[in-house]
Amino acid sequence: MAELITLDSSIVAKWFKKGEEFEEEALRLRREVLSSKVSASASELLPLEVCRALVKVGYPSGKIREAYATLSEMSELGFLELVPTAMLRDVAKDAMVELNLYVADALTLAAAIINSSDLLTEDRHLLKQEVKRFMGKKGLTVIPLKEIYGV
Repeated sequence: MAELITLDSSIVAKWFKKGEEFEEEALRLRREVLSSKVSASASELLPLEVCRALVKVGYPSGKIREAYATLSEMSELGFLELVPTAMLRDVAKDAMVELNLYVADALTLAAAIINSSDLLTEDRHLLKQEVKRFMGKKGLTVIPLKEIYGV
C-alpha cells in the first residue's frame, strides 16, 4: 500500500496553473497519485480552496469548473481522500488557538493529524517553524514540495 500524504491547496493548485514554481514536481506528484504510487488525502474544503486560488490569479471560469470537477472525480474514484470537516473541527480548533492559523490551514493540518500522515505544502503559514515543531511532537513532518523529490 502506498504511503499516505496529506496535500494542501498550495500544492494541488499547481496541478492546474501553468508556470508555477515547482510545477514539474507538482505534476509528477499528480501522476503518482493517479497511478496509486502515492495515497493522498486532504480536508474536504480542498476543491473549493483550489477554485479560490485559481480565481485569485484570473484563471478562466470554465477551467476553474473543470479543475473542481477533476478533483471531485479523483475523490469519487478513490485517488484523493477528502476528510469531512466534522471529523477535523476539534483538532483544527486546537491548531488555530495554539498556532494562530487561518481556518483552512488549520483544517489542512488537522487532516494530516487525523490521518497520521505527513503534510505536503507550499503555504508559508504551514511552513513556519512553530507549525513544524507542533507536527514533529506528533511524529509528523511538514514537507515543502521542493523536498519531496530532492530538488
